[in-house]
Amino acid sequence: MLSAEMIRDVGRALPWLVAEPQSEPIPTGVSLSERTDLLDAHAEGLRLRHDTLYPVIDRAGHQLAAAFKELDPDEITDPEGEGAEALEKAEAYFHAQRDELDRLRHALIDAGAPPGHDVFEALDRLGGLYAWIVATMQEIRWTVLIAEGVRTPPGARTFTSGAALVAALDD
Repeated sequence: MLSAEMIRDVGRALPWLVAEPQSEPIPTGVSLSERTDLLDAHAEGLRLRHDTLYPVIDRAGHQLAAAFKELDPDEITDPEGEGAEALEKAEAYFHAQRDELDRLRHALIDAGAPPGHDVFEALDRLGGLYAWIVATMQEIRWTVLIAEGVRTPPGARTFTSGAALVAALDD
């Protein structure tokens, strides 16, 4: 069953699964072989981050999608808005992480990394995963918000036509 706690927990847990990128990709004054070794290590670290995060977000997405299918139309999924807020924070976090990857890319280029090195492919792959996570969090958040918005609040009046609405406004 889908609950605000499940949505909130997914949104809050995802940022903790991502390690921060290193601030200085290649120190100055290193030899070509040391530079290659450092670039290879960065590429391996980026691939590991992708390969660690992808199955987690994939499973979480499938579980949330299955829970949405079983959602009781009369049940309020996220009554306090905590789940949607956590998802929004996760989106912001992964946007910031994509910006960090861009800074890392520029730092690598400035440090003289060869354009064809695997580290750039690993950066692209991880950046694509972060973009996918952001899109998934947005989709889940909007699904929750829309589902909450289409429910008629208890005791609310409904109108079957524009004329009935205008007549009610005159009352």
